[in-house]
Amino acid sequence: MGWWWSSSTSSDNKNAQPQQPDNIPPPQQQSEPKPNRQLTREEQADAELRDFLKSLESSITPPTSQPSVSTSTTTASPTDQRFDTPTSESSISPDSLYPDTMSCRSAFDYAFFCQSFGGQWVNVYRYGELRSCSEHWENFWLCMKARGISDDNTRKEMIRNHYRKKAVKYKTGPSSEDVWEVRMEPLKGAFQGDWEKLEREMNLAEKQQQEKNQGIPEKEIGYTHFNSYTW
Repeated sequence: MGWWWSSSTSSDNKNAQPQQPDNIPPPQQQSEPKPNRQLTREEQADAELRDFLKSLESSITPPTSQPSVSTSTTTASPTDQRFDTPTSESSISPDSLYPDTMSCRSAFDYAFFCQSFGGQWVNVYRYGELRSCSEHWENFWLCMKARGISDDNTRKEMIRNHYRKKAVKYKTGPSSEDVWEVRMEPLKGAFQGDWEKLEREMNLAEKQQQEKNQGIPEKEIGYTHFNSYTW
């Protein structure tokens, strides 16, 4: 009796096994990946633009949580307190107005260009004459001398003194105010006046000059005209 029962259960299991695949979709019915459609040039450009804008937004927007910043803002550092205090005039050292470093390459380029034809052409155009290049060579040799000093403070002090002497030379020398008078009040009425009267006076002077030249020979007239134009 138990054999028949066991045989019937085994036959039921055999009959039940082929029903299981009915619940699972067949491999043909599974969603197959859709073939990628080739984008047009405009769509590719739009996609690249969107990606670029997203990257910009991510780089510009600050992060939401920054615990380190909050801690730093609550406790003011000593450097912040130092900058918050008003600086007095005595706190600025006069030595900070002059540089303490020099570029030997730049000094040599300036001196070499001054010795060239182009450098002297610039001097003639700017100053109206040929200029000496000794100052540029002094800068170069001082830079080479300072370069050989091992002590950093001594080297900086040497360069600083060099620029201090140059500042004294040019700041206390002549300036444009020695040639041109300083105008303390604004100029008024520079382009105002009776232009018709001025034109009549000019025509009258020209007419008198023509009448004066009528009794003079042509050679002398040309000579007087030449003198009037040149002088």
